[in-house]
Amino acid sequence: MLKNCKQKKDEEWKKHKQHTFDTFCKRIIRNELVDFYRELKRQRTNEVSLTHIKEQQLFNEISDDYIFVLNDIEVVVRDSLLGEALEKLSDRERKIILLSYFLDLSDVEIASEFEMSTRKLNRLRHKTLVELKKIIKDGGSLGERET
Repeated sequence: MLKNCKQKKDEEWKKHKQHTFDTFCKRIIRNELVDFYRELKRQRTNEVSLTHIKEQQLFNEISDDYIFVLNDIEVVVRDSLLGEALEKLSDRERKIILLSYFLDLSDVEIASEFEMSTRKLNRLRHKTLVELKKIIKDGGSLGERET
């Protein structure tokens, strides 16, 4: 009888553990399903399939880059506002800015290329940066300057 009672408790305990494990598994599966649907919802709201984008839109995105050629090196400017502003500068000013900030040449190298002193180069670059800032601030207009 004691053995029978102990067997019943063991069976009840096993049944309880099995039920607990089943519940745990069901919760895991339910939570994974909820996570899956949340991820799908996030993708639908934040991502766009390439099949839904028109070819023209793709090419417009690509063509916004500005390409300048310096000493047989292509310099790509991806920011359209900066690219437009750089196009409005004179060739000399544009070349100084691109060599300084995009090709990381030293002042000595740039000054020797333009056959000027580094002091003159610094003044010219500063003047050009002020002008570039004004062009960008004014929305791309040069004002009274003629190119």
